[in-house]
Amino acid sequence: MRRYVPVWQSAGISKDRYIELLHYCRQYPEWLSEANSMLGTHAVNLDGMPHGTGVSDPVAAVAEKRSGLLYDIQLVEKCAAGAGEGWYTAVVQNVCMGKKYYEIDPILMPTSNRNAFFAARKKFFILLDRMKRREGQSG
Repeated sequence: MRRYVPVWQSAGISKDRYIELLHYCRQYPEWLSEANSMLGTHAVNLDGMPHGTGVSDPVAAVAEKRSGLLYDIQLVEKCAAGAGEGWYTAVVQNVCMGKKYYEIDPILMPTSNRNAFFAARKKFFILLDRMKRREGQSG
């Protein structure tokens, strides 16, 4: 009988940390759509009514928010690219979009070896954990 070892256990991270990283990645599609929707100019609505938002420059506020979203997107994409040669799309679809291994188009994977896919997925979580910890230490 084959013994299943969860990815969080084999990667050396706690179950709670793995769930935190997974849910962080599941926000990826939202980040993409929100960042793309912020590309237009957002100026003040000149309707003659007072606005008490406290934001003196709404365009700068949107730019700052978009910058934060792009940072999160790039962090996930960098870790996915570092997971292994050619596994970028498959790992993003599996982890960020929630697609099961068997739902991913085989053309997007460099090999049909299931173990190689899950090794790349594990490496993705190890890299993401390392980068998020480093981010927490510097900020």
